[in-house]
Amino acid sequence: MEKKFDLTLGAWGPYNKEYLGVCHLAEPALGAAFCVELFPGFFRRKVLAAHASADNGLKMWGANAALTRFTYRYELEWKDAVYCDADFVITDDRRCDITCTFVNDTESAQSVNMNFCASMKYPAVKVGQQIVALRIPDEPLLPKGCIFTDAVEYASIACGEALASDGRYLGEAAVSHATGMGTAIGGQYFFAPTHRAVYSVFKETDTVLLRYIAEEDTAVTVFVNGKGYTVSLPVAKEFSTAILSFEKTAVTEIRVCPTGKPITLDCLVLGDRAAETAFRPKPHGVEAKRRLSENEMTLSYEGLATAYTLKWQEPAQMIRRFYCTDVGQALSLRIHDHVSKVLRSEGGLFVFENVMSEPIFLAPGESRALHFTVSCGECPEKGKAPDLYRVHHNADGAPFAFSQNMMAYNTLLNVVYPIYTRRGYIRHNTPGRIWDSLYSWDSGFIGMGLATADFDRAFDCLNTYLTPVGDPHSPYIFHGSVVPTQIFLYQYLFNKYPRKRERLKVLYPMIRQLFSFYADMDKRPDQTRSGLLKTWDIFYNSGGWDDYPPQKYLRDAEENGWDGPCYKNTTPVITTAITVLIAKILRGLSSEMGFSDTEDYDRVIEKYTAPLQRYAWNGETGYFSYVLHDENGLPCGHFKYKDGSDYNLGFDGIYPYIAGITDGMQDARILDNIQNGLMTPIGLGAVDTRASYYSKSGYWNGSVWMPHQWILFRALLDCGEGALAFKIADTALKIWASEVNESYCCFEHFMSENGRGSGFHQFSGLSTPVLMFFESYYTPGTVTLGFNSTVVSEDWNAEKTSLCLQVCCHGKKPLALICLAGGKRYTFTVNEKEAEATRITGGAYALALPCGVTTITARETD
Repeated sequence: MEKKFDLTLGAWGPYNKEYLGVCHLAEPALGAAFCVELFPGFFRRKVLAAHASADNGLKMWGANAALTRFTYRYELEWKDAVYCDADFVITDDRRCDITCTFVNDTESAQSVNMNFCASMKYPAVKVGQQIVALRIPDEPLLPKGCIFTDAVEYASIACGEALASDGRYLGEAAVSHATGMGTAIGGQYFFAPTHRAVYSVFKETDTVLLRYIAEEDTAVTVFVNGKGYTVSLPVAKEFSTAILSFEKTAVTEIRVCPTGKPITLDCLVLGDRAAETAFRPKPHGVEAKRRLSENEMTLSYEGLATAYTLKWQEPAQMIRRFYCTDVGQALSLRIHDHVSKVLRSEGGLFVFENVMSEPIFLAPGESRALHFTVSCGECPEKGKAPDLYRVHHNADGAPFAFSQNMMAYNTLLNVVYPIYTRRGYIRHNTPGRIWDSLYSWDSGFIGMGLATADFDRAFDCLNTYLTPVGDPHSPYIFHGSVVPTQIFLYQYLFNKYPRKRERLKVLYPMIRQLFSFYADMDKRPDQTRSGLLKTWDIFYNSGGWDDYPPQKYLRDAEENGWDGPCYKNTTPVITTAITVLIAKILRGLSSEMGFSDTEDYDRVIEKYTAPLQRYAWNGETGYFSYVLHDENGLPCGHFKYKDGSDYNLGFDGIYPYIAGITDGMQDARILDNIQNGLMTPIGLGAVDTRASYYSKSGYWNGSVWMPHQWILFRALLDCGEGALAFKIADTALKIWASEVNESYCCFEHFMSENGRGSGFHQFSGLSTPVLMFFESYYTPGTVTLGFNSTVVSEDWNAEKTSLCLQVCCHGKKPLALICLAGGKRYTFTVNEKEAEATRITGGAYALALPCGVTTITARETD
């Protein structure tokens, strides 16, 4: 069965990219989306054009896990003074209903209205957040008897790329006017005489057409059934064609080889009349054929079989059409044009149908609603509105509930379409719409955040990033920092959802393949001879911490050509340490699932622990250091800052502690550094505040993020440090609630100087650990363990006042956090003996456990 990368959500959903709304997957083969967007405002005064890339008054206000209902709040006058709540209810893949409720909570009368906009959109080329062109592929017009082969659909390839990112195939690149999916074998990867693309074809013919781009005059060698021919390729800045003729034969294999200069290869056409092949853009309609009747509009588009119908219950003042690229900007700039029914902006790429409502006059304290329906095909009756998701919590969790719900809604709603990967367009969980792309390390945290609400959404998120076993292109879907958070997510699902393990077990071979990439990294030619690992050749960022000081220096050195420490000869700590950590995680999961590969994990743990201890520990600082290597790849010292201090006084330097491979002396030193160097009043920063290169204004250097705090939190449970674990979680929950309650925004990070949120305003991704922290201490029915512990079985009663739990622990001093229903008294047993548990919150208890398989019970007492 072909591996799927798309999410199992409905065809209607909140997948819009530029402006929040609802969209429908109109033509998945082209990535076409029918988009509906809302622009409320003060009548003839102001339009709230809330672009998704910036904090401008639009909040994600509610959702259910299946995204069949969701709500946005448009703040026309901050804060909750004049606003519009837009509630979307999706009946099925044919119908969506939208109720827009305007509220005036001021002492003044208000005049408001709604601009309802609909358009057909296609994949776009962007410069930053600005759309500059559509990515429409060409299609061949084949003469009779000819067959088409997309160059990217090769049987095998040898090219200048060993590891493909973003779910591409090896050598694949997006190229304007390419055929197929709009991609080709890129010349940046395809140039050397040793490169080749091999195609399995079945056609009796004497002619092959090659479609190509060449920056210089060059040639390729084409082997037809093993016989070689030279084909000249004159310079062509845009796609051109070349013809190879030969004696008629039954062609079964074609091999194309460059001769030393870059060739962008788009496709091959085989057939006696192949030279007659023409190419044109695939039919795609952005301007609808429009049929209007009272309170209803039907739109049909070229190339699409399905028509869309818009209905509105309340009278419209005007029906207009905008020819533009950014309709929010156009509405704002043309707000005083009360006459024109057709409005044009230079270079417009889309056509927007605009239903402008009559003004709504609201008295002080008054509210009124507008109702819209959008459908495709035969419209069913409106379905019942499902409930919105709400976090479940004990009474003492109430102060955090609003901020937790907001984080959950951002996580559930941050889904966009289309994203291109693996030869198709998918819906995708993104950390925020400013990044409408794949993001590997963020997505592991997105999945864990989703898991606090729904297993299926989290499972989908994980599955997207796994590739089939033996995949020739990449061991998993890469983008950005090379941090294996998908393995954290896999363990999180395994421990949280014991009854879903058969589904999770199916993923294990692909998870194992992901792990093997890290475990075997020392065999790659770019590595050093010390056994310490680095991934600089894949991405500049070792741990997601963009401006982490020694990492930033290496990037600056690369860009400026400085002598001395560089990517080639310098290793961070995290990559090696996290490889040990994921080996320990999978050793526990593998054993529990009955696989016989645990010794493989033991070997990896031993292999990478030794060089960390031998070369990276700095006894003077109590941190592990970046390690320098000489011209032979051998370690030759620690990376120092210009003042002679160690350059790794920060979170990277404590990762061996997180991996559980430090001794007692190192533990004490690192814990002291955590509490007296990394700790700030608002949580743990990435850089020791005592370091001479600490900054108050950096992106990571000088701010507090959630992801590495949560990773350390889990490690502290392996080490018996329950008090410090709670301090980290409690501080995170309080700073999160303070900011969200104030701004309604879910930010990336918090500035250490004053605790205010910064970064993208509708961020899920790396901020989701606050959901896991909250769950651990305030959601009854939650068991939280360290990385080195695995849930064997778990049985709760319905009231969450009784638990029978079996775990297998391998940490130094394992702790289990158990959150039961609050306001009650409990007794605990460990291996049938009464045990003391430390009560932390109204329902959360910390329980020390022995190593090995342990049975725990918790029961309510009278």
